[in-house]
Amino acid sequence: MGLLATTTNTLVLGANAVNFTITLTNQTGFTLTNVFITNTFSADINVLSLTNTYDVTNTSPFFQPTNFFDGTGYVFFLDTVSNAHTATINLIISVPIPGIVTNTITATAGNVTNVVTNLVFQSAASLSDLAVYIVPPIQAVVTNDLTTYDVLVTNFGPNDTAGILLTDTIPAGVTVRNASQSFTVVRNQLIFNLGTLTVSSGVDVQLLIQPTNVATVTFAASVGAPDLVDPNLTNDVASTNINIIGPLPGTFVAVTNSSQVINQHNGLIEQAVRLMNVGVTDAPAVRVVVAGLTNQLFNAVGTNGNKPFVYLSAPLKVGQGVTMILQYNPRSPFRFTNSELSAYAVPPLVWTPPKFTGASNNVNFDFIGKLKNNDILIEFPTISNKTYTVVYASDATFSNAQIAPPAIVAPGSAVQWIDYGPPATVSAPSNTVSRVFRVYQNP
Repeated sequence: MGLLATTTNTLVLGANAVNFTITLTNQTGFTLTNVFITNTFSADINVLSLTNTYDVTNTSPFFQPTNFFDGTGYVFFLDTVSNAHTATINLIISVPIPGIVTNTITATAGNVTNVVTNLVFQSAASLSDLAVYIVPPIQAVVTNDLTTYDVLVTNFGPNDTAGILLTDTIPAGVTVRNASQSFTVVRNQLIFNLGTLTVSSGVDVQLLIQPTNVATVTFAASVGAPDLVDPNLTNDVASTNINIIGPLPGTFVAVTNSSQVINQHNGLIEQAVRLMNVGVTDAPAVRVVVAGLTNQLFNAVGTNGNKPFVYLSAPLKVGQGVTMILQYNPRSPFRFTNSELSAYAVPPLVWTPPKFTGASNNVNFDFIGKLKNNDILIEFPTISNKTYTVVYASDATFSNAQIAPPAIVAPGSAVQWIDYGPPATVSAPSNTVSRVFRVYQNP
């Protein structure tokens, strides 16, 4: 006997049906008698349709299912199958519970040995290529920094997918302070239920962490969904190493060197600070850390422990000094002492602008001009609570463009931003031949 089973699709999505064709051909050279064809499924199935044919007229009643058992099997009977003739069965079924299903088909005859074949298919809730990617912090991470990294999940299709779960593994020595999505904790893993992602959509999960030890730590993430068939498993997992460092060698002094003044354009209190390298080692970049009034340091770009800091985003050689401006939210002078300032060297900083999607991100200026103290003021329209990034360069081609930190959260329909030099830019505008600007609305 020759037994063959085929199907039009080995992957069945949702409530779709699968169509089986089973053929039995008598290749023995003689007539078979008392032929039984048994279909046994490895899981419960629903029979939607059943047809059968025999390629010659059979003197016995046409073969029909003679036994149905436990929702998983059919038995068909033929009293004779002549040599070189074929019996055909067509089954259309659905599977109520997704998973791997095997149809074991056995053919026996009273005068020959039985033959067996298996037809395996998979029932799934969805077919989608899910992908996960980790975006590490841009700047070097110092012990006790509050820093963020992003986990991006994308559904590349071809179907919408529900019940997507993101699992993020947190290494030892790192504390999770917050996340942009709710999560549950299982040992050292955070599990995010992202719900449904439509085709070509994605979600950005941002985590706020605090590492406590100098080390190289590995962050890992994986994505999946119940009963999902993912045709590309290589992008279902991602990992990245983050180096946690201590301060670089160097000795620095940071002292106030002006009275506190109110900037009439933005309403902020400004305090000038003189930063000097009094050590024996050149610094590639420097952090100035501020204690006291920590929640009011307007131009802070990060926090170490509970102390905000700003950057000098340029080298500071031995014996060199630079003036930096600290900006505060209170509208009246406040007590401030030099004991609240400290500084240390850090690796070179990365302020390379991201690749923006197009001209729609570029904001036109309402006004740009030079102030009496040679600072440059830019005014541009905004949408309340949207964030904006100022980018500056020394030439109109923006070949050496850098971000001016920090990003601006618009308080209303317009913003006035001032280039006063460090820490917003690497040097005061008066110390450069030219400076050009762009402003982008962030996604």
